[in-house]
Amino acid sequence: MQKKGVIIARIALVIFGAAILLPACSSLSLQDVDYGWPVESVLKVKDDNTVSEGRYMISFNVAPLAEKEFENPNALRGKEIRLLRNKAGMYYVTGPEFKNVYVLTPKAGELSLYHTFEVSESGLKKPALNKRGQYVELLDGSAVRLMLTSDDIVEDQDLRAEKR
Repeated sequence: MQKKGVIIARIALVIFGAAILLPACSSLSLQDVDYGWPVESVLKVKDDNTVSEGRYMISFNVAPLAEKEFENPNALRGKEIRLLRNKAGMYYVTGPEFKNVYVLTPKAGELSLYHTFEVSESGLKKPALNKRGQYVELLDGSAVRLMLTSDDIVEDQDLRAEKR
């Protein structure tokens, strides 16, 4: 009889210990995270083809971007690019003379091309990127005003319909 009582006590101790320890081992998930930056960063490309943003702790080499946009890996040296991060954590990159806006997705130690938007046949003059709710707004003086998601350019008429 005493052995049965010891076994029951041990089982109860194991169950009690598990009830206390298992919640400590469960995963933690924080919801509704907004990775977006309130304003764009204007970054000057260094001689080694890199840019860095100290406020948000990001740096990367722009040579592959320059190769894709201008067919010259050194085309951005000494020039500026515009960089903005949206709520989902995607990076939008463009700059003067760019014909495209590039949407990049962060991965471990890299930014990978997610989508390319052709926005100008002749190249942007003085582009600016702004966070506007769920959209990224591209301005280029009074010539261009586009609202972008990571997948699409949202036309003005679509925006008006959303507000109804």
